[in-house]
Amino acid sequence: MQEATSRNTGEGCRIGPARIAACIAVLVLSVAGCQDNKKSALTEAEIERLTFARKPNRPDTLIVSGEPITCDRITDSPPEEVASGPTLQEELVERAQNGTLEQFLQWARPRVGRRLNNEITSVVLYTRARRELGEKVDDTLDQMAQTELRRFVLEHGGNNAQADEALREMGRTRTTFKEWKKRQMLAQYAVSSKLARNRPITHSELLETYSRMKDESFFQPGLIQFRLIDIQIVKVELTDPNEDPFEKAEALAQELMEKIEAGADFGALAKEYSHGYRSAFGGLWKPRDPEAIAKPYDVLVERAEDMEPGEVAGPIKTLERIFIMKLEQKQKKGYRPLREVQDVVAQRIVNERRREALKKLDAEVAQQAALADTNGFVDTCLENLYRTANESASEPQ
Repeated sequence: MQEATSRNTGEGCRIGPARIAACIAVLVLSVAGCQDNKKSALTEAEIERLTFARKPNRPDTLIVSGEPITCDRITDSPPEEVASGPTLQEELVERAQNGTLEQFLQWARPRVGRRLNNEITSVVLYTRARRELGEKVDDTLDQMAQTELRRFVLEHGGNNAQADEALREMGRTRTTFKEWKKRQMLAQYAVSSKLARNRPITHSELLETYSRMKDESFFQPGLIQFRLIDIQIVKVELTDPNEDPFEKAEALAQELMEKIEAGADFGALAKEYSHGYRSAFGGLWKPRDPEAIAKPYDVLVERAEDMEPGEVAGPIKTLERIFIMKLEQKQKKGYRPLREVQDVVAQRIVNERRREALKKLDAEVAQQAALADTNGFVDTCLENLYRTANESASEPQ
């Protein structure tokens, strides 16, 4: 069992957002196989009872899901924050040393409150996952966390001393770094497991969601694009004043059709013979809504209804012009059919289920926060930090 777990959760697992769920899925299967069904999964009611937030004995400590949260844990800086500039703790100390206590509390409360809410979320999700997966998950998590530690060392040139120094600057050791990574993985599992319990997507769900989405996402306006040789009767050159310009135009159009049928380049002929304003572009019109094409070009829209892209039609005669048209593309006004957009619709269903799962987890987190005196805890932490920061600043150097 250990050997199989190593193969599935070692170097091959990368803890980026795209791979966490896959790694945790392997982790769940490993645990399920090892436990031999000796212990059934906890019910939602049991998990809720076991993660009930108890009141702390100290004002500078919260107990959430049976786990203590201290002031230092809230103001501690995660690695990504250390790498991005001044940390929250550094900002707090600077503000504490440059203002009154009331000014400091007013500035710091929302920032520390957000950090505390994030930590409560992490603890609740972590506890839920640990209780569902059982203690035997630790071996697999250790391997995955060790992989992350090796990556961290490689990011510092493979130099262990430099990596350890970077960890010290973060206020972490190798052990606490791995624990932090394991907590991330288990918290992600808690969210993913909510989704895994959902039923498969049914055809009726696809239809219902498609109906809700189609006006916003799947409506397509009519579109047409073509190349055009536009022979204008008044611009046809006559070699004899007795010639009929319309007959001369008809003869030219027929000659050009024969050349096109013989394989001549339509665009080159349009440049040479078309009187239209797009002749310099090989007669290519920009794509446009068929309903926006005015006379005398509306006859082209009617002819295009029975054509496929690549086909040529002509001569198309009006009172003042003769057209030869090559259809480049067309699109009927309407909705894209479900068969073409089914993957998009299915993804919307998954996203909606995910939002619902997160909403339920958020409600659980809010319940945990409401059970604890978070406001009093934040003020206690900030008042202690304010006092310590100013005592340090007043000490002789």
